[in-house]
Amino acid sequence: MNVRLVHNFCMVVLLILISSCIREDLSDCPPSQYEVKVSVKDKNYANSNSFPQLSPVDENAPFSSFEGTVYYILSDAATGNKVKESSLSAVGGADQTYTISFNDVPDGDYTLTVWGNMTAEYPAGVLHQDGKEHTDIYMATRMLKLGRDYKTVEVPLERMKGKFLLLCNNFPSTVNRVEQTVSHVYQSVDANKNYSGSTEVDKSMTFQPVLQTFLAPTSQEGVSKLKLSFYSDAATTPFLDLPEMDLFVKRNEISAFSVDYKSGDGVLEISSFINGEWTVLHRLGIE
Repeated sequence: MNVRLVHNFCMVVLLILISSCIREDLSDCPPSQYEVKVSVKDKNYANSNSFPQLSPVDENAPFSSFEGTVYYILSDAATGNKVKESSLSAVGGADQTYTISFNDVPDGDYTLTVWGNMTAEYPAGVLHQDGKEHTDIYMATRMLKLGRDYKTVEVPLERMKGKFLLLCNNFPSTVNRVEQTVSHVYQSVDANKNYSGSTEVDKSMTFQPVLQTFLAPTSQEGVSKLKLSFYSDAATTPFLDLPEMDLFVKRNEISAFSVDYKSGDGVLEISSFINGEWTVLHRLGIE
């Protein structure tokens, strides 16, 4: 067969194959692959510098230092219909971002919602359920326009809770347990960062000078209520039962109380960190 004829034949076949992938119907073309880089925006709390009792976290630490799991939903932007949903994936490695890839999604406009630190027990958006603290939940939502001009984007996760810090000073060595209840905190948050529901969180802790709890922001009632009881050994009656106090919890901020048992002075002093400074709320007599 003439070499020129073979060459021309191959060129015709190649042109036919190329044209099949640029015609209006793209069903015969290999799917495009799109990538999203998920990062962490809120690492240290916004006011963490006010609390020397807590060591700052390394802002350059790996993604896995902040997020133990990742879960995402990709939805059609126009209809809200779910297009892709991931499994709950454990995170590891030393990278500072987590890569999500789509390789079988038609071109179009989508909404991507990513959750960090979810667990299998509760659905996405649940901050507290069954009176439990749960985890340090993160979330981000981003609009994506998938198509030929798409470029990899970064989606920074934001913390959905605050932290309650309880500082305990000068307590007798016999005190070994703290029972804590915080009421009127939000129960859930949606993909648009709208909080809803109101619940209380109960926590039993081994006594330590520094105690920490992940809490959703104060709910629509406008003020959370804090109840603290301190126990010695296996006693069922509290060694110290404090009056209910107001607590204000904000997203990505630390709220703090200090309880100082000054037995030498016969005084129990309770302070709250308000507007950037410690304010004494109660001075109670003790025997």
